[in-house]
Amino acid sequence: MIKEALKLPTRDIMAVALILRHVDEMVEILSEMRSKIIENSDNYDAKRYLPCRLRSGMIMRSLKDHWVTCLLTAAVWEARSLERLHGTLDNLKHVFGTVPPEQPSREFYRAVVEDLNLDEIWRVRPLLDGKAIIKELDLPKGPLVGVYLDDQTRWMLLNPTGTKEDCVVHLHERKRAREQEICAETAQGKDNMVVDDQNELTVGIANSEGHSSPIGGDAVWSNGTKHLSKKIRAE
Repeated sequence: MIKEALKLPTRDIMAVALILRHVDEMVEILSEMRSKIIENSDNYDAKRYLPCRLRSGMIMRSLKDHWVTCLLTAAVWEARSLERLHGTLDNLKHVFGTVPPEQPSREFYRAVVEDLNLDEIWRVRPLLDGKAIIKELDLPKGPLVGVYLDDQTRWMLLNPTGTKEDCVVHLHERKRAREQEICAETAQGKDNMVVDDQNELTVGIANSEGHSSPIGGDAVWSNGTKHLSKKIRAE
């Protein structure tokens, strides 16, 4: 009976793993929001200190419907961390003033739903699908298409009112930037190869008297003896 009761559906196990994978980042966001609230407690304006839309949106897209559960988990963890760090409730009031422990999570929820309009952001369809990106950017089929799909997702989060044409322009700019990076890395690699070849030519091989000369020439020492490698070749 107990063995059967401990079984959980696979979807619940995957949901728990997903929440735990993002809870630390959510705690970090709440901690940053708490710091802003404390620093600007005299004239705090929630709309002025919104969380980053890109960062929050990427978390929301990953968590989907589990984002509220993750937020509640992170809120409890963040509040408990404060208690462990500062001890009693009186110490918390002394350090954080009149900021309630749950205020950052409330502000985040309000920002997501009202100000940033990120609730159900994972249901928003991309402006261009994979085939359209391949056509617009003249790309081969493969994992590179996924890179530009991720670029598009980030651009759409930062530009919620952007058009398809604006997105295409951005993706072309990203493509040019990547091509320039590849060209620069290739040129740097060729320069390094030239330096290595030059170093190889100037190292040489020492003769029996401890002298050394560049490889590849008929070097003759002042005492008339040839380089050791030439002596070996002559012999």
